[in-house]
Amino acid sequence: MADTKLPFTAWFRAMHLMTSTKQGISAVELGRRLGVSYPTAWYLHKRIRHAMTQESDRCQLSAPIEGRSTPIVEADDVYLGGERNEGSGTAGKTRVIAAAERHPSGRMGAVAMQVVSGFSNAEAAAFRDTHLAAGAKVYTDGMPAFHAFGEGGRTHVATVTGGKRPERERGAPFFNVNTLISNLSTSLKATFKLFSPKHLPDYLGAFCWTANRRRNMRGMVDALCSAAARSSRLTRRTVYA
Repeated sequence: MADTKLPFTAWFRAMHLMTSTKQGISAVELGRRLGVSYPTAWYLHKRIRHAMTQESDRCQLSAPIEGRSTPIVEADDVYLGGERNEGSGTAGKTRVIAAAERHPSGRMGAVAMQVVSGFSNAEAAAFRDTHLAAGAKVYTDGMPAFHAFGEGGRTHVATVTGGKRPERERGAPFFNVNTLISNLSTSLKATFKLFSPKHLPDYLGAFCWTANRRRNMRGMVDALCSAAARSSRLTRRTVYA
């Protein structure tokens, strides 16, 4: 907010609008609600998402908490976008690793997502070191690269599905991570006509940040103010470079 030309009321209204719905809000709609131009709304939207994303990047799944049972982690590969790609397959799509905690009761806990250049051992290891706590037990569909999740004191369990459509019953393998992916798809389609791979990390970061605080809606703006205070500064020159 340093040297901002917007009144603080506009910032706080933007924070509320960006955290009060499951689908989020586009920069076009944010500008209409705040009564500002699209470039101003887009830059404001970008800076708030930036704070959310940096906070989400620090999230570690299956971290032990005293007095509570430690959840397991479900992880899967995701392909997003590629609407302009002609033909079938994954060409033109952005690759993402998604993971969600599953508590013993079956409820979903914290979630994390990360854009990767491909599903290689190196990319899986980077996701592991960033988002999987030491001692985590991780379930995947057996993709070779995901075996890296079992290193560093963690446990990897491969449940081979044979390419079959996963069961949609609560408690079924990968129910939580597939629910997460479905919610993400719904959110992106409801908010954006088309999203750029360049800005997708911020969209995922904002989505995960909101999802991880969905049980404390009243504290959303306070939490976002704290995230903004801890985030690095984002200038116009950096954004438009």
